[in-house]
Amino acid sequence: MTGEIFVFVDEEELFNLMKDLDCLYCRNPVTASKHHLKKRHLRFAIYYKDSGIGKFSIPCYCADGGHGRSHWHCPMCTKILQRTKDYKIHITNHGVEMTDKSTVELQPTTVLLETLQTDNEDRTAGNKSACQKCGIHFTTTSNLRRHERLQHGHDQQPMLCIDAKNAIYVTPKDLHGPRVPIHIRKSFALQILLCELEECWDFMKAQAQRGNPGKECRHLVRTNHARHYVPPPPLCVNSLEEMTDKHLLSKSEKQECQEMNSRACLEGVDCVYPIFWEEHELSERCIYFSVYTDLKDKWCQFGRTRVSFDTKSGNWKCLCEHKRNHCVHKYLSMWWLFQERPELLQNALDINTESVDVLEEVVLDAEDVVQMSPGGDDLC
Repeated sequence: MTGEIFVFVDEEELFNLMKDLDCLYCRNPVTASKHHLKKRHLRFAIYYKDSGIGKFSIPCYCADGGHGRSHWHCPMCTKILQRTKDYKIHITNHGVEMTDKSTVELQPTTVLLETLQTDNEDRTAGNKSACQKCGIHFTTTSNLRRHERLQHGHDQQPMLCIDAKNAIYVTPKDLHGPRVPIHIRKSFALQILLCELEECWDFMKAQAQRGNPGKECRHLVRTNHARHYVPPPPLCVNSLEEMTDKHLLSKSEKQECQEMNSRACLEGVDCVYPIFWEEHELSERCIYFSVYTDLKDKWCQFGRTRVSFDTKSGNWKCLCEHKRNHCVHKYLSMWWLFQERPELLQNALDINTESVDVLEEVVLDAEDVVQMSPGGDDLC
């Protein structure tokens, strides 16, 4: 194969030479597209410097090599070499300096990379839609929220241990909307994996039938980052007496609260455990309580029920309210709130009219009530 060029200064010289032609360096006819030249020839090019000028040679597949094998044509003599190593030694003997890539080829590539890096840094600096967990950037806020929900949704949801003895936790039911807590139980020592939701029961049952009995629902998985048990302030007798004196509770309701709290103390669990999501940077208008019931029913599967208090409307709700309009679980939660956070009772509109008249006085005197019983008058 004579009269062909085997040495080039840059890739554009090769592309211009082979434009609209069949490849001159292949035995079989094939269009000399850029894709073909890069994949078949430039991929194996040998770079060197000749008289200070960066150049490169490409392998050839013409009939001169025999059986269509790749070979090298020396640009300085007529010799053909089969092996790349032998070709490098041969052209070195002609006085050239071997390099990884020619200077001509390296310069535009380096400039391009630096330009792309600078542009990327500029876009990153001006892009506010960045995930705080993994640092990935997004063009829109909606894409960022979708990523956070799908990739880090479990990490964003708090998980609190409220009963270390029975391995009971609370966590929000859903990823979005009101952070309504549900109870779950998880203990490897007791071999317990339970969730209050029926849909989670069905999910884990289906997984067990498929040969995966240890598969956990999305709520149980969150226990991997659960906050350890922190006991809440205990309920004190003096605060309950004050509520009765202010007509917030009747004597029968007071007696019922005392009996329920005593049973919880005998069992070694907290009668009322407050759940404040705002401590986890989740702003909520509702305050939730996990309240001891001494029962096990559909609405209190683990012996505890959920009570909610709307700080704006002042409404109280309990899971058992379909049975009774007023329940001891609400009174127990109100007892704890009156004792520890009386300012949140300002909008308690669901108490009786007589209580509303004295509510302002109750809030002002609540701190004095706590000071009268500095931790020594709790029922436990």
